[in-house]
Amino acid sequence: MSTPAHADLHAHTHCSDGTLAPTALVQRAAERGVAVLAVTDHDTVAGLEAAREAASGHALQFVEGVELSVEAEGRGIHLLGYGFHPEHPALTHYLSSFAERRRERFDQMVARLSEIGVEVAPDIVRRHVGESAAPGRPHLARALVEAGHVERYKEAFAQYLGREQPGYVPAPTQPAADAIEALHAAGGVAVLAHPGQWMPDKVLKKLREQGLDGIECVCPSHPDYLVDYYLRICRAHNLRATGGTDYHGGADTDTREPGDLGLTEAQWERLRDSVL
Repeated sequence: MSTPAHADLHAHTHCSDGTLAPTALVQRAAERGVAVLAVTDHDTVAGLEAAREAASGHALQFVEGVELSVEAEGRGIHLLGYGFHPEHPALTHYLSSFAERRRERFDQMVARLSEIGVEVAPDIVRRHVGESAAPGRPHLARALVEAGHVERYKEAFAQYLGREQPGYVPAPTQPAADAIEALHAAGGVAVLAHPGQWMPDKVLKKLREQGLDGIECVCPSHPDYLVDYYLRICRAHNLRATGGTDYHGGADTDTREPGDLGLTEAQWERLRDSVL
């Protein structure tokens, strides 16, 4: 096993679209030798308490996290929140209002598939949604495999759930400014997740104006030159640099393990006081 990153600050559980329970994710990260772990489920903090309790039984520092679906300058993006109080009223109100929209979107996708004769039994859907407070396309993709409509997870997106496909419904978003405000009110920081190759400068500028605190520089979609590019932006604008695997678990979504990407100990030390 290669030496893991000191801090993996991007990982998902079955409380959103990951496959592992919070306790199992913490166990796997600890077995891998990860020193710092953030659980960052999509638009929910439902798994944080269990993950925090599990981390207390390991030599593992736990960071409260969440990944929020937002919009800036007409572009759908994700923000990672860290170091907030999960029960703060501003954040709980933000998340509760968004949860209903996620469920509505999921039901719309199921209905669209039914309209073209692609039926998925409710019990199969329930089994794959499981404990998730944020049902989405990954759950439906796995249900389509079990129902026999496709052979593989990725085929579900190619044939039914990808953009321009018959079951696709755009993900709900809320203004980035609202998400940043809620995270700040709850004592946390807001970080742009996996910005990638084509993030427009105007989006970055607008987010900085709205109070963005950092950028996820190290992530699976960033080759070395993009890591360096976003690290330079962080230095130029006094933003915090974060990183992680975006771990979901399961052979259909991941070949990585917790700690395969993330921050060195020195990088974590520069960030630590902002997120704990």
